[in-house]
Amino acid sequence: MEYLIIEIVLCLITFLVHRHYNVKIFRKRKQFAIFWILTIFLGAVWDNLAVYRGHWFYPGKGLIGLNIGLIPFEDYIFMIVVAYAILVMYQISNKMIDQKKINY
Repeated sequence: MEYLIIEIVLCLITFLVHRHYNVKIFRKRKQFAIFWILTIFLGAVWDNLAVYRGHWFYPGKGLIGLNIGLIPFEDYIFMIVVAYAILVMYQISNKMIDQKKINY
């Protein structure tokens, strides 16, 4: 359960940073849908294949015990949280760069 709690805290921090800087991540709903479908699908395929081939495994300690395929539910949440954090940080950096161009 602790892995899920950590992910929720990181998602909350990212959300607060997102709101503080007031950045827009997607321009259209179609972009939103395509990005998240591809992120979750490719991440799930990648991780399931890695577990199947023995490249890594998930010890049961710290997890809630719900697996979807060969990977725990928390790993799907991890895919979403990491992608969301990267998008937010990318947009914030773009916003800061654009503001500096205006000041010159």
